[in-house]
Amino acid sequence: MGWFRKKNDPQDANELLRRYNEAEAARLAGMTGGSAPTAARPSFSASPTTAEFTVEDVFTITGRGLVATGTVSSGTVRVGDAAAILRGAEQIGVTEIGGIEMFRKKASEASEGTMAGLLLRSKVDVARGDVIRTHASA
Repeated sequence: MGWFRKKNDPQDANELLRRYNEAEAARLAGMTGGSAPTAARPSFSASPTTAEFTVEDVFTITGRGLVATGTVSSGTVRVGDAAAILRGAEQIGVTEIGGIEMFRKKASEASEGTMAGLLLRSKVDVARGDVIRTHASA
């Protein structure tokens, strides 16, 4: 009897997505006390001497140290630059860039849009999604 019953037409995908986005916005507004949700990545003041590197993965190489891989999102990262590790808007550590590698080639700098691996001189807490903000050493 139920085999040939006409089923309701599935919801339009755009309508379904709109409803989901509204529900998610309401959930986030409830979590933040009714204020508008904040951006996942805060904007930092940029100057010609700073650069930002978004971390994709972190691992340790025996005999070398801690390596953070990812993409340079702004500026130019150079070997010897002082670096602050930012998680959200909070600074969680300070280190120095000890080396840069791009697809098995050593480099002295990596510019905006480049995927690279940064060798960090000191052991710091770095995780996926963190931002490494460098300041050129004088």
